[in-house]
Amino acid sequence: SSLTSCSVSWWPRWRSRSDSSAPRSRRELGDGVDLPLAGVKVLFAEDGPDNQKLISFLLRKGGAMVTVVENGRLAVEALTEGGSVEGKLLDPAPFDLVLMDMQMPEMDGYTATSLLREKGARLPIVALTAHAMTGDRETCLAAGCTEYATKPIDRKTLTELVGRFCRAGGRL
Repeated sequence: SSLTSCSVSWWPRWRSRSDSSAPRSRRELGDGVDLPLAGVKVLFAEDGPDNQKLISFLLRKGGAMVTVVENGRLAVEALTEGGSVEGKLLDPAPFDLVLMDMQMPEMDGYTATSLLREKGARLPIVALTAHAMTGDRETCLAAGCTEYATKPIDRKTLTELVGRFCRAGGRL
């Protein structure tokens, strides 16, 4: 048989969005399981379906609770009263950290981050971008991002990055 006729599913069945049998805590997974991001709530703004699946999978594997939105406008709405770009920030914030793709349709990450900072958002916003050119990090930080990382990102780097700004159950 050839590789082209082989079908492999790398997405564990219990990770399905509609499957309620997913483990909910470290205790349900059993002793000895390392969940460095247990209890951390991440808002992940990303328009690419492949990156949405992979990065949210990596975060969940570390124990984080992940909400995925597909553009900056939806990220702002997830953090404001009435789910409106014009609304006041929710207090307390429903997330511990935002991972923000910087190049998205409708509202890019630069605009969304600037708007959130103008509204007084203090939670960490980490720029996640495919751009690794000179000056890109500074542009992201100038927009209000707390930190900058490039895609592709591996599990260890992602876990360390989120863990640096969050601890189980809340911001540092």
